[in-house]
Amino acid sequence: MKLKHWQGYGSVDARRVKDPRVTLHVKVSGNHEWGLRRDDLYDVYNWLVKRFDRDVQPYDLWIRDDPVMWVIEGEYTDPFTGITVDTCDYYFNYQ
Repeated sequence: MKLKHWQGYGSVDARRVKDPRVTLHVKVSGNHEWGLRRDDLYDVYNWLVKRFDRDVQPYDLWIRDDPVMWVIEGEYTDPFTGITVDTCDYYFNYQ
């Protein structure tokens, strides 16, 4: 799914990955001058969690459950075009 970058302009691709180890795993890819990593839980909740988990609680209740988030950054090179694309995997564990 194409969505607006957390900075407010431009777009990136994001998709949900089935991962039984975590509650939610979202893979974001694209190139943006501000990068793809965002560590602020409030911004990440509004940017990704609400879009990919329709049953999630409102932020003030969600944050009380002490959610755990970790982020892994990477990149890959498209073999056909030779263009390097940034990637960022967001992993969430919450109730």
